[in-house]
Amino acid sequence: MKLTTYLITTIAIFLFLAGCTSIPKDLGRSDVNALISERGVPIESDMATDKADYIGTLLANPLTSDSAIRIALANNPQLKATYASLGIAAADVYEAGRIRNPVFSFTSLDSNVSGEMNQKTFGLILSFTDLITLPSRKRFAEGEFAAMKESISAEIVNVAAETEVAFYEFVAAKQVAALRTQIARAGELSLQLAKRYFDAGNLTPRELALEQAAASETKLAALEANAEAYGKRVELANLLGLSAAGNWTAPAKLPVPLAHEDDIDGLIKIAQQSRLDLAAARKRTDLLADRLGVTNWTRWLGELDFSIEHERDTDGADLTGPAIEWEVPIFTQNRDKPLRASAELKMAIAEVERLMVTIENGVRAAHVATLSAKDRVHEYQQQLIPARIEIVERAQEEEAFMLIGIFELLETKKDEYDAYKSYLVSVRDYWMARSELARAVGNTLPSSAHIGKEVLNVEDYIAPESGEVDHTGHGDMQTETQSNENGAHHHH
Repeated sequence: MKLTTYLITTIAIFLFLAGCTSIPKDLGRSDVNALISERGVPIESDMATDKADYIGTLLANPLTSDSAIRIALANNPQLKATYASLGIAAADVYEAGRIRNPVFSFTSLDSNVSGEMNQKTFGLILSFTDLITLPSRKRFAEGEFAAMKESISAEIVNVAAETEVAFYEFVAAKQVAALRTQIARAGELSLQLAKRYFDAGNLTPRELALEQAAASETKLAALEANAEAYGKRVELANLLGLSAAGNWTAPAKLPVPLAHEDDIDGLIKIAQQSRLDLAAARKRTDLLADRLGVTNWTRWLGELDFSIEHERDTDGADLTGPAIEWEVPIFTQNRDKPLRASAELKMAIAEVERLMVTIENGVRAAHVATLSAKDRVHEYQQQLIPARIEIVERAQEEEAFMLIGIFELLETKKDEYDAYKSYLVSVRDYWMARSELARAVGNTLPSSAHIGKEVLNVEDYIAPESGEVDHTGHGDMQTETQSNENGAHHHH
């Protein structure tokens, strides 16, 4: 009876002091979703029960950058593994909130004295060291869990940025492929015209061969562009977790660049507050500083175990009482622990400093890349394309007065098409640069709120109006806007 009372009292005291730590709710996934949502990443807080239905709804219409990111966050295989790692971190939190299970011991010793009973000893050992360090261990584990959630959120934001870049690459590749296909059509029509001139005796064999080579080159360029477009489709499909052969598509039209970009100083301030990898590094530094302080005093503690023992002696007497086992720090004072903790803290501080410099320089580099791409877009809009259009119009006039031949006119037209293609690439580079800038900032760019529905429309201004080579003049590059009810076009 006395042993039972000791055991119950001891275990009750330990349970009361240890408290209770439960497994984090939903393994912290809602916290991760909140972190990435605060940074402008589109995510459904209440996703449909059937994920297939949710993704199917998003794929019912041509993809946008927003819907592509939503699909990636729900279906990307890499992110599935990333979310699963939350379970490991949650398990660490649960483990840290517990003390080691008690150890039960029993011995039975036979006596060599006739008539005496066997000596039996019962023991229950509990770690007092675990109990003393429990609050700090729980604090460290919860802090590590918070840092882990920020690191996972940073990885998710990174995948969202990769998806947006892949989306713009795919859209641009489709648009370039459409342009190259139209150029190949024009090259084929030019070759047919050359053959008629040759049959009429107005073209030499060398000139016909040149036209055949030019037509073949435009066809090869179209084939390469279509292959490139399919390759970009595959890259996007990998991020979306979809089959490239699936029945999904994206519009072949890039948005029109914005009129105004964000201020670099403002973006750097946003990055310092939004970058989740920096937040996680800072949190780990604070944790290591706290751990160093705890390590400095616990190194003298050693292993301290508390136990209750009950012994029945050979003469039948019962002996019951507490016992303590303490690792006396004489030969080693555990000096390695504070040294290691101090080194880890210094490394963490250095990592924070490295990240701060890298983030600022990364934002500056991405901002310069965005402005450079925009300058190239402006140069195409304001200088090169109008010049190419002017050249074609003057060449048409000269050809009408037979000052130049039809094939020289066609060559100027091909140069105009090449300018359009390079313009599309510059617009693609602009949107990709903005995506990389948002990734460097770690948040949606403030100027993204001003992205409209205007898109670049290639087919309207390059497609021949008949089966013959298009000899008509061309206005400036046009954009198509869904918000324009009368279908009017805006000139750039």
